Amino acid sequence: MKDHGVFKLALENNILIVEGRGPWNKEALKISFANAKMMLKLRERGKWGIIAVMYGEPVHTPDAAELLIEQIKYEKTHGRTATAFILTDSNSPELGKRHLSELCVKADETFQFFNNVSDAERWMKPLLSD
Repeated sequence: MKDHGVFKLALENNILIVEGRGPWNKEALKISFANAKMMLKLRERGKWGIIAVMYGEPVHTPDAAELLIEQIKYEKTHGRTATAFILTDSNSPELGKRHLSELCVKADETFQFFNNVSDAERWMKPLLSD
């Protein structure tokens, strides 16, 4: 199946900024995981987090959702500490929040929703300090 969903990645210190437009399928997630893995190898081991800026509908196909849960669990064994979500241009943000919350709970991920990157960074930084 062709990938569906777009991602843009940037690494700022120990925070991976992920910008994406959904919905996403398994193939799109596999591509983004490979790109993120390459970026994270550029920094030293330690605690790190993700700020996910999601445009459109922040939903995943069922197989993509399962893949994301497993990826989060794996990354938590390699320093992933928390995820901050910013939902933008969604027709159903409450549905998106519920969907993402369920995925994070299943992965035992610390998470929070924000309206902007600045607030997300303020929340994230203390979680990443040693």
